[in-house]
Amino acid sequence: MCFMAIKRVVLVPMTTLGVTEYIETLRDEVSKTLSEIGLGELDVLVWPDVVKPPMKCFDWDRVQYNAGCIAKYLRDLFQVIGVVESSLIIGIGYLDGYEYGYNFVFGEAVREYNVAVVFTKRLKPEFYGEQASYDLYYERLVKEILHELGHLLNLGHCSNHCVMRFSNSVREVDEKPKTYCDECGVKARSYISSTK
Repeated sequence: MCFMAIKRVVLVPMTTLGVTEYIETLRDEVSKTLSEIGLGELDVLVWPDVVKPPMKCFDWDRVQYNAGCIAKYLRDLFQVIGVVESSLIIGIGYLDGYEYGYNFVFGEAVREYNVAVVFTKRLKPEFYGEQASYDLYYERLVKEILHELGHLLNLGHCSNHCVMRFSNSVREVDEKPKTYCDECGVKARSYISSTK
C-alpha cells in the first residue's frame, strides 16, 4: 500500500545477461507508453547496479525462483534505501520464475509492496528451440514489463486488445499489443491521482 505520492518507476536489472543490454531502451519505451496514457509525470529510471536475487528464493527441486520471495527481497532492499513508498519497483532478470499453483510465471506484481518481478528466460525464442531473435525477445520483454507495471498501477487483467490481457503462454504474449487500452489508461491515471 502506498503512503505517499508515486513519483517514479525504477527498472532494476537482476541479471546482466538478457537484461542490461536492453535496459536503457526499455526505460525509454516504458516512459513513452506512460506518456501516451497521460502519466508522463512519472520518471522512469534505471537502477545503476545489478541486484542479484538471493539464493533463499531459489527452489532447487523446481530449478526456479519464487516470485513472491524476490518481490519481498526487493521491497525490503528499497525500503532501506527509502524509495519504495514513492516508487514502483520492477525487477527484471534472465531467470525462470514460479508462484505457488503455477508451473511458471512471466512475472508477478505485489501491489502492497509496490514491487513487481519479470522473469525473461521463457520470453527468449531459444527457450522453445527456435532461432534467436533480438526483436521478438525485446517485444515480449516490453509487454511483460508493461503488464506487471499495470498491476502496480492497480489494473487487473483486461479482455480488451490491451497489454493487460492475461498470458498463459508465450504465444498469448505475442498476440497482445504493447499498449494499454483507453479503459486501462483511465484507471491508471485515476490510481496515480489518488496517491497524490
